[in-house]
Amino acid sequence: MISSGLLVCSFYLKKKFSRGNDDVINLNNQIFGDENQEYDDIVVLFNAFLSEANETKDDERSMKLFSVLPESIKNYDCKTYRAISFAVRSGSYGLESEITDRKTGKVKYKRTQDDADNKQFYCLIYIPKDTDEVQVQKGIMLFQTLSTYGIKTITTQQMKDFFSEKNMTLETRSVSVRMFMEKIIENGSLTKVTLVKNSVSPDLSDSMFISTGREEKSYIKPKLHQKWVAKFLDFLDGKNQDDIFEINDEKYQDIRITFSLSGKSRTVRANDIDRFSVVEEIPDSIFNNGKYSKEHLTTHMISVAEAYKDKMVFRLE
Repeated sequence: MISSGLLVCSFYLKKKFSRGNDDVINLNNQIFGDENQEYDDIVVLFNAFLSEANETKDDERSMKLFSVLPESIKNYDCKTYRAISFAVRSGSYGLESEITDRKTGKVKYKRTQDDADNKQFYCLIYIPKDTDEVQVQKGIMLFQTLSTYGIKTITTQQMKDFFSEKNMTLETRSVSVRMFMEKIIENGSLTKVTLVKNSVSPDLSDSMFISTGREEKSYIKPKLHQKWVAKFLDFLDGKNQDDIFEINDEKYQDIRITFSLSGKSRTVRANDIDRFSVVEEIPDSIFNNGKYSKEHLTTHMISVAEAYKDKMVFRLE
């Protein structure tokens, strides 16, 4: 059974070499690049990137080929958002192998180190429109995954290289982690919670520790009180490296969440959660063992982006 999912992340753009959240760019306004280049908005820039990416690029760092299919690019301009959907063709090379007919057992082709196993993945860039109250600085990206294969890393790296040449830095971050964790808890996919804190031995004569160590408490398949869940989700929403989480008057420096996703176990640390990319399974009604309609898939991707939009803050303060 071939499964497919959507890797969801947020993005923002800032001037190159700026620190922290300084010089973050409003996505729907005029954008100035290197040598006083002017672009109407972020959509114009992304379309310029997609146009340049029509030719196959050889990323020797990751040993992958990358290109965008020009006929797949489609722009959407709706009342509350704009979006761009497109297909990426990408595949890895570097390993020799034999392509074998599974029914006859005969070798049909011997793959060399220079042969890339290209696959096609659909992507979506989603940018909410400004409102009277908010000038948008963050958008959403969705990348299709196929079984264990994905193209987020190589696609975002190509984008970063493109924006860097124009004196800008593209940053990707997590999208509404709160919404994702709510689904994990509600669906019963949470398998373990580990609380981590610094520990100092109360016995001054204890020769085991020079100064301090780390103490971990793990809870397997925990059933959590709704009040604790609400507190934990609030903690994630305002997470920064200096935050301390308190439980029963004990202070913890980190929390690890282990959950089941698409039959696989994944673990994420609260301290790294801002860089965590959410993965949403695509329903069988949309992607059925490799069979799907491009129109139905892109419509589903837009609906997923819309759902996360309602949980996001679109400015960096």
